[in-house]
Amino acid sequence: MGVRGSEGSAARPFAGDTSSFYARYRREYPDEFVARLREFSHGGRARLLDLGCGTGQLLLQLAPFFEHALGIDPEPDMLREAKRAVRERSIENVEWLRGSSAELQELEPVLGRFDLVTIGTAFHFMEPRATLNALQRLAADGVVAVAYNGTPMWLHPNPGAKALRSVLETRLGQLREADFTAEALRTAEDTMRDLGYSQVERWERTTAETIDVDFVVGHILSATSTDQIPPAQRQEFAREVSSAITAVAPSGRMAETVSVRAVIGHTDHDRTAR
Repeated sequence: MGVRGSEGSAARPFAGDTSSFYARYRREYPDEFVARLREFSHGGRARLLDLGCGTGQLLLQLAPFFEHALGIDPEPDMLREAKRAVRERSIENVEWLRGSSAELQELEPVLGRFDLVTIGTAFHFMEPRATLNALQRLAADGVVAVAYNGTPMWLHPNPGAKALRSVLETRLGQLREADFTAEALRTAEDTMRDLGYSQVERWERTTAETIDVDFVVGHILSATSTDQIPPAQRQEFAREVSSAITAVAPSGRMAETVSVRAVIGHTDHDRTAR
């Protein structure tokens, strides 16, 4: 989920407490998806790159199955949370690098090659063609997976989601009707095919979950900058969301359909070498 546009639309949209909310209120990826990506680990001998790694949700789920894992993100506060999670889980084969998709060409000589590159819920911040072109070289004879874990809460048809949208639009202005996650996945698939990725596949799993007001508030704060909802206004915002949702769902709980979708592109060494 995100309440922002393209990469660079704000100087540091995930700085400060936003990164802490991200670490606490973003879901892990389902076991079935992790199992699919484990198929590219070459029995634990492979190298993994997670681009736009954030606080490390996907990377930390995959790292135990790879020989080496590298997470790259432009926001130091997100990397701080990721490093904390690594210490808590005692995972020792992970490194972190502050950087962005726009720097891949510059970083390529020092990064080496990867068997799997993942981009989890971050591709909409990147320039599609330049990013996937650079990754086609970094993952020569490997795989690039662009994934999204869920869709924007306010686009769901249930009354609780509509109530949430009303609160958000009062504070932030009109929100887009289009699902940016679906748009990003379409763009990733089209761009991979245009660049000559040797095989492009879609992966999807949908589940139904029940979430409460605390999760809704935390999830929204993980996607809004401190400029959009300043820390001093967060308690008020939480009360607004709670009041709006309980007016239509007195228990304070609502159902959410969670779709985890990915585009998985296989690179081709012969093509990337041309």
